[in-house]
Amino acid sequence: MDGNIKKDFKSMILKSDFNFSVLKINEDKKFIKNLVELSAKANQYGLVITENIAREIAVYRQAALVENERVEFKSDAIARLTSAFLETRYINQEDFAAAMGEIINLFYLIKTETENTISDDDLISVMLDTFQNNPCYGSIENMQSKGLEKILREYKFGDKEIWDGAVTSGENTYRDRNVEELIGYEENWRE
Repeated sequence: MDGNIKKDFKSMILKSDFNFSVLKINEDKKFIKNLVELSAKANQYGLVITENIAREIAVYRQAALVENERVEFKSDAIARLTSAFLETRYINQEDFAAAMGEIINLFYLIKTETENTISDDDLISVMLDTFQNNPCYGSIENMQSKGLEKILREYKFGDKEIWDGAVTSGENTYRDRNVEELIGYEENWRE
């Protein structure tokens, strides 16, 4: 987004009589409710989502929105993101909320960097696969560096069609890329 447009939008909101806090409170309540509804699924994976944990994740979500300068009126993508990451063996109860906070922040960062051209479900699938496999193997730190770099590099310099159907086909088709082809993109990018 152009810097002038951002400034104009921010000043418009600040001057507005519209009360965004009412929208935020209602959306946070819905978001927390959606997360708590994932409790049965979480229990299958040895995790518990209490209302307090859901509130903590809501705070992380809000911080990620602010950090990435995003506005979101529906939080169902983050509920789907949370649901997908319940299945990974790398996240435990002790650091569940904090780990989801970092993953949510990466989700918004990638959405911003790719100018919202990746569908939420495709991005969720790609993020989960990258987190669980090479190069991250369940490490949040690796996801913030190597994983983020991999996802953005494959998107920006790879075949964008690899993202199409990543969820609907039931496969993470983007992983089937020819490694030599990706190395070629990387070499051209670095020149």
